[in-house]
Amino acid sequence: MFVSLLIVLAGGAVGYFFGLPMAQNAMKSKNWPSAEGTVTVSRLSTHTGSDSTTYGADIAYDYTVEGVLYTGSKVTFGDYSSSDPSHAREVVNRYSEGKSVIVYYNPDDPKTSVLEPGANWSSFMVAGIGGLFVLVGLLGFASSLKKVIRGTDAAPPSAPPILTIQQ
Repeated sequence: MFVSLLIVLAGGAVGYFFGLPMAQNAMKSKNWPSAEGTVTVSRLSTHTGSDSTTYGADIAYDYTVEGVLYTGSKVTFGDYSSSDPSHAREVVNRYSEGKSVIVYYNPDDPKTSVLEPGANWSSFMVAGIGGLFVLVGLLGFASSLKKVIRGTDAAPPSAPPILTIQQ
C-alpha cells in the first residue's frame, strides 16, 4: 500500500510541476507576441548511454524584447530526443545558424520563448506519463485497501507443525 502511495505522489508531482506548465505554455503560446531573432547555435546532439544513443536538436537563438536581449532554446514545447536521428536532423536543417527567425515569447515572462508556438502530442507527454503513474498508483492503493478491508491481506496461515515420533 505504501508503494502505491509513493507512485501516486511521484506521478502527481512530475505531472503537476513539469508536465502541466509545459502543456499550459504550449497552448498559450499561440497568442503570445513575437519578436525577430537570430539562430546562434544549431547542431545535432548525441547522448550515448550504456545500451543506446539518442539524438536531439541543440538550437539556441537570441531575441530582444523592450531593449533586453534574451537567449532561448525551445523549438517547441515538448522537444524530445530519439534513437532515430531523422527528426533532430530535420530541426537542425530548418533552423540553421545565422537564420532569422520569429520568436514567440511569454509577455509576462519574456525569457520563456519558443520558435514553433502551439501544442502537439509531445507537449502533453510528461503530463500524460505523470497521470498514468497516478492512475496505476491509485489502482494499486485501491486494491491493497480492498484486501485490508476484507481481511484477505493477512499473512497466510502457517502450516501445521510436523510431528515426529521418537522411539
